[in-house]
Amino acid sequence: MAMIGRIKYDGPSQLLPGEEKKWLVYKFPGEKFVLGSQLIVNAGQEALFYYTGAVLDSFGPGRHTLTKGNLPLIQGFVNIPFGNKTPFTAEIYFINKISKLDLKWGTKTPFQVQDPKFGLIIDVRAYGRFGIKIKDSRKFLKEIIGVLSNNDIINHNIVTRYFKGLFTTRIKNTIANLIIKDGLSIFDITASIDQVSETCWKKIEAKLERFGLSLVNLYIESINIPQSDVIKLKSILEKKAEFTQIGDERYVIMRQLDFLEKLAENPNQGGGAMGLGAGLGAGIASGKLITGMMDDMQKPSSLKNISKINCQKCGYANSSDASFCGKCGNSLATLNLICPECNKKNAPDSLFCSKCGTNLSPKK
Repeated sequence: MAMIGRIKYDGPSQLLPGEEKKWLVYKFPGEKFVLGSQLIVNAGQEALFYYTGAVLDSFGPGRHTLTKGNLPLIQGFVNIPFGNKTPFTAEIYFINKISKLDLKWGTKTPFQVQDPKFGLIIDVRAYGRFGIKIKDSRKFLKEIIGVLSNNDIINHNIVTRYFKGLFTTRIKNTIANLIIKDGLSIFDITASIDQVSETCWKKIEAKLERFGLSLVNLYIESINIPQSDVIKLKSILEKKAEFTQIGDERYVIMRQLDFLEKLAENPNQGGGAMGLGAGLGAGIASGKLITGMMDDMQKPSSLKNISKINCQKCGYANSSDASFCGKCGNSLATLNLICPECNKKNAPDSLFCSKCGTNLSPKK
């Protein structure tokens, strides 16, 4: 195998001019190198020498001539004899240390929580973006990548797949705790989405550090619920507004009228003739109840439960203690027979008192 005298990686080929070169880790092809070879590391890169499962010497951006002086760890594993073109065996990995800021995350399936304001079980989804950067190349290569074949390129998708469970679990727990423990409604959370993003960032960042990664940013772009749940919440808010505006008694009457309207539209909803009869009976009973309630509501509270006396001239119903008709002015005093025993007012043609039974016939 020919000895390699120049070691460099410029990133994957571009399909379009100016297209981003998407790569994270690249294993250089070939493992036979010689002292005196030129190692060229571009800006934003780091080159690592890997030998028998251990990450050894590393090089930052610049041009480096490989010598025994700048390969102290390789020298400890491989006995490199003196000489300008002495070959040695190792693997070289190029690490991309530029921040990647437009990675996407999202909850694949909704998670259920009970909204504290409305009491409904709702399905919640969330999605957004995050950015990462390799902070410790040695730790990242050891924990995540392992051993790759020649010409292998690892892009950021492996990080997204690897940490997808971590992201969704942490974010689900954070949102659920804010709803359940802090008593925030789903609408209150969407109004505080920046604060929720910051809380999730802190909880995820500590987990990524053990893999040699740094979380550059984390944004929650949307926390949403299905349209069916939105319709339910809207209906609750509308009914609450109606209840507040029309009051308790009128709200009950309105609901009963809604029931009668639905019953009229579906008279057989109860099932067959029996259902129809039951429905009509319920309708009649409810109709009487509603009529009575509406009559009571239209009457002044001070006039409820007071007996009436009808004017014999015009038939107008007057209160029992009235002396003249409120409609035609006819005197009502002559219409009443006062019981001498209990002072009960009785109709003028009464023969006996309706209260105590005393004979009201005029004495001869």
